[in-house]
Amino acid sequence: MKCLAAVALLGGLSLCTCPQALALSLHGFLEGAAGARLTDSPTQPKDATMGEGRLQVELSQEGPADSRFFFKADLIGDGVEERGDADLREFYLDVSPAQVLDIRAGRQILTWGTGDLIFINDLFPKDFVSFFIGRSLEYLKVGSDAAKFSLYPGPFSLDLVAIPHFTPSEIPKGERLSFFNPFVNRIAAPGESLSTRKPAATPENTELALRLYRNFGSYEGALYGFRGFFKEPVGMDPANRTLFFPKLSVYGASMRGPFLQGVASFESGYYDSREDRPGTNPLIENASLRYLLGYERELWPDFTVRAQYYLEQMLEHGAYKASLPPGAPEKKEYRHLLFLRLTQFLRYQTVELSFIGFYGPSDEDGMVNPQASYKITDRVSVALGANVFFGKKDFTQFGQVERDDNLYLRLRASY
Repeated sequence: MKCLAAVALLGGLSLCTCPQALALSLHGFLEGAAGARLTDSPTQPKDATMGEGRLQVELSQEGPADSRFFFKADLIGDGVEERGDADLREFYLDVSPAQVLDIRAGRQILTWGTGDLIFINDLFPKDFVSFFIGRSLEYLKVGSDAAKFSLYPGPFSLDLVAIPHFTPSEIPKGERLSFFNPFVNRIAAPGESLSTRKPAATPENTELALRLYRNFGSYEGALYGFRGFFKEPVGMDPANRTLFFPKLSVYGASMRGPFLQGVASFESGYYDSREDRPGTNPLIENASLRYLLGYERELWPDFTVRAQYYLEQMLEHGAYKASLPPGAPEKKEYRHLLFLRLTQFLRYQTVELSFIGFYGPSDEDGMVNPQASYKITDRVSVALGANVFFGKKDFTQFGQVERDDNLYLRLRASY
């Protein structure tokens, strides 16, 4: 006997049919966000860093034979740039053609590795501008148009990702935040911009990422491989005054598990800069070794601390230093970065107080991000926070935005 049942709820919509079950769900939120500078910036004429209304729509459809369709998109009214925009966050189809194989095809948010806001083997695009101006942390990740194959052959699991269309990370480029112009060795002047050249969408430029992982008791270990391009434009073409994304291969490993009443993690990676392996071209990023140690523990109920130490060693530093043009800023052979995240929940977890801090002893720069959020109801929340940057050198990651301190406020209503 055929039956049909539909139930509509405030939090979403579900639809099922019998005997084959199909489920449709609709969720999302409406958010208003504003941000303002805490200091005057000589390169940014506007005091506002953020002023936007955002409507997110998330649609999920369960299909036959363990298939699933997922769609997530934002409609944005941007008061800072005075324009409307649409952001297709995710749009993919899941299928399981075999018991040991899952396939996800389409735009998807990809993430792996053990780092918290520090990434080694996660070579998928990020939006650092969103993070630096106070958007929700979910917007740090950018969708990739990709096909992901997940295999479960037995004692281990394997993820293979193919990305035919290159997507770069979003970094400060002058629209809201200051940036260092490497062609003139200074912070860019108002209205100054840099052009970038992305890899062509050809079959040989398809990026491939691989993760092989399994559990060893209470510990999870993983091996990683990547072949593609740097996600930031760390190559310079002086003739055309253009930045580009050099070829990159990465080989890494990670381990995560319980340690001293908390959770410890270790991650490493060898960055093979395929266009400058000898290190003699100062216009292209050198190869490097990268390491990340992390530890997380709940010290008392609802209070968690997470600390990380990151070390990056530039390989062939002597060749790089010898070939550096006069007056160009010199990167150090070893880069150290310390990270701390503190989280305290109060009032039955309706209030969250958090602190995120970075400090680079080698670059003498960093940032702090304190934030307080409150769940007014199950569906309405508000967040207030600040981003404060410091740095002694204009060419470092945080030093270039040292004059872009900002305060932000977000109000979100979910449905």
